[in-house]
Amino acid sequence: MTAYFTARLKVKDPDALAAYSKAAAPIIAKFGGTLLFKGGADGVLLGDMPMINIAVFAFPDEEAVRDFFQSPEYQALTSKRNEGADMVLSVHNAA
Repeated sequence: MTAYFTARLKVKDPDALAAYSKAAAPIIAKFGGTLLFKGGADGVLLGDMPMINIAVFAFPDEEAVRDFFQSPEYQALTSKRNEGADMVLSVHNAA
């Protein structure tokens, strides 16, 4: 069953974030992930959303998301990720 990996983020350093994204893309693809959407909110309709940017990826299943996230290749990017943005990362199973 398809699972979605989402990253909500607040950009701290655009150049570091771009380097992180470029390095993460082939790792995401290696585990079967594809980018569905990324961008910032054009407006908040209800509630408080301190992290207005989002990226949504589809993976074959939750196991693939977790394998990607726990992979040594991805874990090696944590300092670049943290330098580029504050993030909340989550996995969501399709209904």
